[in-house]
Amino acid sequence: MKPIRKGLPLAALAACLAFTGCASNTGNGSEKAAGTPNTETKKGLVKLTMWGGVPEESGPKDVVAAWNKANPDLQVEYIRYVNDDSGNTKLDTALISKTDAPDIFISYGETYYNRRMNAGMAAPLDELIAKSGFKVDEIIGNGNIIKSNHTTYYLPAMKQLSMVLINQTTLTAAGDKLPEQWTWDEYITLAGKLTKGEAKGSFIQAPGEILPKIALTLAKPKDSYYNDKGLSNFDSPALKKGLELQKQLYDKGNMVTWAETVSNKLATHSELFTGKANMILGGTHLLRYVKDTKNFPREFKVAFAPNPQLEAGGKVNIAGFNDLMSINSKSTHKEEAMKFIAWYLSEGNTAMIAGGRIPTNKKADTDKVAELLVGDAAALMDVDSLKKILKTDYVFPAQVESAAYTELTKILTEESEKYFMNVQPIDKTMQSLKARADQAIQAAKK
Repeated sequence: MKPIRKGLPLAALAACLAFTGCASNTGNGSEKAAGTPNTETKKGLVKLTMWGGVPEESGPKDVVAAWNKANPDLQVEYIRYVNDDSGNTKLDTALISKTDAPDIFISYGETYYNRRMNAGMAAPLDELIAKSGFKVDEIIGNGNIIKSNHTTYYLPAMKQLSMVLINQTTLTAAGDKLPEQWTWDEYITLAGKLTKGEAKGSFIQAPGEILPKIALTLAKPKDSYYNDKGLSNFDSPALKKGLELQKQLYDKGNMVTWAETVSNKLATHSELFTGKANMILGGTHLLRYVKDTKNFPREFKVAFAPNPQLEAGGKVNIAGFNDLMSINSKSTHKEEAMKFIAWYLSEGNTAMIAGGRIPTNKKADTDKVAELLVGDAAALMDVDSLKKILKTDYVFPAQVESAAYTELTKILTEESEKYFMNVQPIDKTMQSLKARADQAIQAAKK
């Protein structure tokens, strides 16, 4: 996996962190104060700290309790950081600290991970993996891990699946069956049928999961933003089709406008569960909202369809592997940290499933995973359709190249917005996308 910036030394990152956050993802929730540095509190007792972005009550508390009970000489403390700009800056600051540095840390997405790996914060794992006896290929699959210069710096703990969530009552009333294999053209057609009164037939979160970006990924899962000449892939016919598909949803009145979505910061799950949309593009991470009848009381069941493809027969899932676990290069207990990670990836993260986090363990029992995901909420969803999605073999995207990646996403959003809001035509949009993206990549490589 290539770094976001070339040659960003640890000292430079430290200077950056002193003044500003260096990247942006989204997250929410409260944060637990940072703990004490890793120490041997008494002879024979080793204490590790692990920083992650998931609230303790959503699984980490149970994970740590199970480990600590079985390993009295190797105790782990979990510290929550909020997975947003300031929270990630706090983690980066802790990683270069001499007093509060965690032994284990979890990055969410390649952008944050690349930044930390490039700054020397992540320890090489290959020798530690070998010493621990952890079988990467048997548990996760070597093909699901991206190495940097043939070296492993992280292991993914979560497999997220993208899918479409549909109001089953409205679907039945429209006389349609639940799609099992379908295209985005078919999605557009169904959205028209599911638009009833004030309820739109579709909702796609903007500016995050826009169809131009999705279409690029479906057509080219690996390094979707880049072509084989080292420039942008923003002249792709797939990108153009994605733009036109999303524009159709707006123009036909089958989806709330771009301006309203962005200005009101509309949330995907809220649109479905408050009856404002009958079909949404989401993922397994939304299952916690499916089960939340306190905040979202409703009378309909939720059915699940796979994410649509550009062409019939495609098997790309636009989500993929996340919760990237690394060991701090400064930790004095790397072997102990690897021992915990091996256990976590083999069995320990079972406690995370109920919160919507599917283990990357290939040996995990799919029916058991589904049971834990559903919990006592089987009456609220079509469980069989969920199981079909869980049992399908997918091709997942991989981001290896990262030159100007954040800037390219910004450019894609800005130019798409102009087209969606009728400020510029499709041809001008495509020209601007390609020119701006190529320029950004060239500038980043200087």
